[in-house]
Amino acid sequence: MKHNISVFQFALIIANTLITSALITLPQIMTQLSEQNTWLVPLITYPLFLLILFLCFHGDINLTRENPKSRLNKLFTVTIGIFLLTSYLRDLRAFIDYISSYLLPNTPIEVISIVLSLTLLYISASGLEVIARITVIQFVVLAVLILILPILTVNEIDITNVAPIINQDEMFNMMKSSFIFFPWMGEAFIALYLAGFIGKKKDLNRGAMLGVSLGFLLFFVLTFTNIAVLGEQIVSDATYPNIIMIQEINITDFLDRIDLIIVIIWMPTLLSKLALTLYCIHKTLFQLKGKGSSQLLSPLSLFLGILAIVLFETNIQHLEYSFYTWTTVGILLEMIILILFVVMKIMRHVKEKKADNRSKSH
Repeated sequence: MKHNISVFQFALIIANTLITSALITLPQIMTQLSEQNTWLVPLITYPLFLLILFLCFHGDINLTRENPKSRLNKLFTVTIGIFLLTSYLRDLRAFIDYISSYLLPNTPIEVISIVLSLTLLYISASGLEVIARITVIQFVVLAVLILILPILTVNEIDITNVAPIINQDEMFNMMKSSFIFFPWMGEAFIALYLAGFIGKKKDLNRGAMLGVSLGFLLFFVLTFTNIAVLGEQIVSDATYPNIIMIQEINITDFLDRIDLIIVIIWMPTLLSKLALTLYCIHKTLFQLKGKGSSQLLSPLSLFLGILAIVLFETNIQHLEYSFYTWTTVGILLEMIILILFVVMKIMRHVKEKKADNRSKSH
């Protein structure tokens, strides 16, 4: 089983992590807060997020692999694992609810959860390189599709729907929308852990920037197209606004279910993201105990599948968790991850400086 991936695969994994689960219901919640100005939120938060990531990737970031037995490295790794665990339960239940309500309404969600968990187990057990290859193939198709959506819906776009309204109240609403948006994009911090699996370290910074930029771009295009085609009222009320927007595509008179084709393209990318998250949860929370922990992947996958059903009795409870509880928890965990990473970099720099002074003295 190989664990090394290329910088290009690294970039597309980050982009896939940012966009695939966020496009389900995040535009709806954000539009409820910032209305027709929602498409501006990715543009506003992008420079700040890029600056944070640039500072993290500046210099040598292969910190967690050089001394994995230190307490600080273990704490950093476990914190990332807990963060990924919370996002995995959120995304898995969202996927289950989507399939149950849109594709298989008569199938019990327990059955859907077990089937998804077994599928994710099979993909995750294949290793990081297999996950990366699957992600690249599927994500490229999804990215091209999202980028041409404005062209496919050009006849339905109403520019007045996205005319920005800038005043004190709207600025405050955009800040609240940014608060919800930021932790979802903060899932890109998985790159700090995956950096240890990159064969070539030279272009790591560039790969991270490319992945984040592509993820922000695709979310911006989706949000802009949603509001431009449907208007902020429909987007804020609809459970899955992207599906309604896609149904507005009118290519021919006989091809009236193009939304199903697009859903078939999107679903494998979310499976890839969930498989990657499951793989990293297993590595961060259990690999610390040795090689025998590989046997824990199967029960871990099934346990999390059951937990995603038990924790949320209804779809409403899951939505409340996703956009209230997880938003706060996600930001706190991301802040801890960043602080620990900065401390590790400082300690590394101090050690290197002391080593240089000793070599000069001798």
